[in-house]
Amino acid sequence: MSSPSPARGGAPRRSVAAGAALAALTLPVLGSLVPAPADPVAIGLAGAGQPVPLPPGTAEAAWWDLLFLACLGAALWLGASSARWCACGPRSFQAAWLARVATVVTVSAGALATMLLLLVTAWPDTAAFALDGAAAATVLKFSALVPAAAIGLAGVGALLWRCVAHSPRALAERTGQQLRTCPPRPVEADDPPASRDGQPGASRWRDAYTVPGVDPAEITRKWRAGIDTSGVCLSGGGIRAASVALGALQSLRAELLEADHLVSVSGGGYTAGALQQALTDAGSPPLPGKPEREPGTVFTEGSAELHHVRRHSSYLADTPARLLAALGRIGRGLLLSLTVLFGPAVVLGVLTGLFYDAVPLTALTLDPLRYPVPRTASLVALGVLSAGTFLLALFTRGAADRRTRSARVVAPLVAITLVLAALTLVVPLLVWAAEWLLSHAGRVAGVGGPLGTVLLTYLAALASMFWRHRAFLGRQARGLFRRGSGGIPAALPGGVLQRLLVIVTTGVLAVVWLLLFAGSATTLGDEAALWSAALVAAVVLVLGGVFDVTSLSLHPFYRQRLASAFAVRRVRRDADGQVVAVPYEPAERTSLSRYGARPEKFPEVVFAASANLTGENRTPPGLDAVSYTMSAQWTGGPDVGWVRTGDLEAAVTPRFRRDLTVQGAVAVSGAAFASAMGRSSRWFQVLLAVSGARLGAWQPNPKFVRHAHEAAEQGNWAHPWLPRARRLPYLLREVFGVHPHRDPLLHVTDGGHYDNLGLVELFRRRCTLIYCVDASNDAPPTAGTLARALTLARHELGVRVELDDPWPAEPGQVHHVPGAEQLTLAGRLTASPLITGTIHYPPESGLAAEVTGRLVVARAVLFPELPYQLLSYAAHHPEFPNDSTGDQWFDEGKFSAYTELGRRIGAQARQAARPPVEPSAEPVPATP
Repeated sequence: MSSPSPARGGAPRRSVAAGAALAALTLPVLGSLVPAPADPVAIGLAGAGQPVPLPPGTAEAAWWDLLFLACLGAALWLGASSARWCACGPRSFQAAWLARVATVVTVSAGALATMLLLLVTAWPDTAAFALDGAAAATVLKFSALVPAAAIGLAGVGALLWRCVAHSPRALAERTGQQLRTCPPRPVEADDPPASRDGQPGASRWRDAYTVPGVDPAEITRKWRAGIDTSGVCLSGGGIRAASVALGALQSLRAELLEADHLVSVSGGGYTAGALQQALTDAGSPPLPGKPEREPGTVFTEGSAELHHVRRHSSYLADTPARLLAALGRIGRGLLLSLTVLFGPAVVLGVLTGLFYDAVPLTALTLDPLRYPVPRTASLVALGVLSAGTFLLALFTRGAADRRTRSARVVAPLVAITLVLAALTLVVPLLVWAAEWLLSHAGRVAGVGGPLGTVLLTYLAALASMFWRHRAFLGRQARGLFRRGSGGIPAALPGGVLQRLLVIVTTGVLAVVWLLLFAGSATTLGDEAALWSAALVAAVVLVLGGVFDVTSLSLHPFYRQRLASAFAVRRVRRDADGQVVAVPYEPAERTSLSRYGARPEKFPEVVFAASANLTGENRTPPGLDAVSYTMSAQWTGGPDVGWVRTGDLEAAVTPRFRRDLTVQGAVAVSGAAFASAMGRSSRWFQVLLAVSGARLGAWQPNPKFVRHAHEAAEQGNWAHPWLPRARRLPYLLREVFGVHPHRDPLLHVTDGGHYDNLGLVELFRRRCTLIYCVDASNDAPPTAGTLARALTLARHELGVRVELDDPWPAEPGQVHHVPGAEQLTLAGRLTASPLITGTIHYPPESGLAAEVTGRLVVARAVLFPELPYQLLSYAAHHPEFPNDSTGDQWFDEGKFSAYTELGRRIGAQARQAARPPVEPSAEPVPATP
């Protein structure tokens, strides 16, 4: 549906808008105070079945009803205008347009019904067709009234709130705040243009290289001088990837200290965050001595801080009590989420019962043996409106100008048709089904149904979480009965039981919601039901309107547990001179702009995450996510825009500042399971949203922040600002998978949902030397994660990487290792853990044509040069080094094995990056 352009939706002066909003609330009240000698609604709905002549006073009541209709129409129009003034995106403008069309339909149908009643009072002989026509028009009037009133009330409420909250003083304070931003790349027709030189055909590539602070001319100059712009990326993979990264960066320490960028994804962010928090000089907590911040020795082998991480490698739940606490968090989130989601069913059901008690469009029968038959007038109204909308759609399809008014009313008419069908057919059927179920199941359904639903949802939530880690669970289960005979264990086959459990649970939740709504509607305005609905509404408002929905999820727990293991300082005690590891206090807020600032002699740390966008033109093909990175300097990405991190921290409320921290960035970058997962989207995500078993967080949208600041500078008081908290509407967005790019907040999750290596971000920064630590647990025969990253880089950035010879890095390439067959290692050994290649950047990168780069990928695989003790560990643990990301409970042996593997592949990568020694062109003199 097209809608009026946002540019024409400017709000009037504050006083005029407030007056219009108040008038929208008072006009219907004033109109209802007019005394009427008869009830025109009841007479209009009765149709031709009522006696003629009509009751005395019908004509007078009809004239008074026209006056009320005029007041109602004016109020609805003002409400629709209020919604339009508050709108800032296509969906909100479309809703305001729907309200205007519904207002016109309401007034027109109401006027037609009244005129037909007046016709019958004047000429009773016309009753045969006029009364049925009046009934059909009355049904249409109230069907259109529902969306018009709902949108109008929402618009009036939003407008009045902004009249008060967006005061001139508040606008002045907001415009006084410094906000440095960089707009997103243009994709749609209404996006601002990006004036750049070059061929327009590859403009998407040029725009995709937009990273504030990166100067391609300077990179070219350095390359010509023999100086690389280097970067290190750490892949995702939970504690497995973190352990490998810790070891690899010990071997690559010299290369790390010379690097410009350290990009981390998910589990790699655990290590990057640990290094950053150990080296930062921000904060002044009480410490038993002086912090040591030497980049060359922090988290090296044998250090106190590494020992601290080793002791907390089972960070999620290293004791039975903490495991119970984690399960309790899931249960608490489930109960609170279900309360917030199912509470509106009760409130809406009671309000629906009140509506049908006053306006019986279809008689709600409470007799389970009597099916609710819709009125003939309802079917006539539905048929006429459906046919008219269909014909109008056919007429406008051939129109040259698709933005004509006749074309723009088609979609609102379709919406009104659906509302009419729901009010006359669907809702009465649901009420009858609920009454039938309650009459047959009695108290068992009333008590056991909700309890069973909660338990089933809890079990299904656990099943959906464990399904992502089914390979790990399968290996553990098989290990109880037998040893593998060799090769890399396969994932559990099937998974039908888990799928059925989640599908059934999701269906049960939907059915229970509908039955709860319908059962509440059977009260038909009962006083006790009204009080119950008021209580439920209060609870929902408190939970959904006051509490932050992210606080109801597992995200805060996940952030805290990660910090308990990886947030640590190295301190030399004053008392005895010993070096000890001092964990961060939970109350210390590690603001990203300060604690994430680049330490001396250390690269810039960038936490790579994914911003989920559904139904958008901004995501790469096959993905529902785009790049979203967080660093001390900038937050955002080329598709959503950038905002200076320090400015963003100053612009948001304290609830958002919890996640704009180093610890928050680590947790968001590692939000592996969530209600939206980009490339990894799965069928169980709706259940994760409902249950609260989700790790993602809603973060400020840089594009919206930029627009809101510009609106404030222009004095546009009606433009929305960032919300103070992530309330109920954002939980509903997760449930229904709605993630538009214009919203104030973006749903940010694991960086692996976009690129699990972080390679694309280093390509975006035009690095000419890249070390990639790949612990992504790819199943053979190929490095699938690397292949996907290179494909994404080619499509998004035009980067072409020529791999030298990737096949030696695949398992099964070594066939003659003494004792390998006895150790069940033959099929798991690779000839080399490295994949190397040459990077070719396109002209759109801004680099000179001769600039090329070097890529060194160090994979966490087995190879013959590993020490005997590590190969022995691999022989006794067939899942090594492919432990599932679901295994976040590492013991000492497993942590040490992966860390040692990281050291070895890091050492190999260090050797591979050195240029080969060219043989001398001069002949070597013979030895006398």
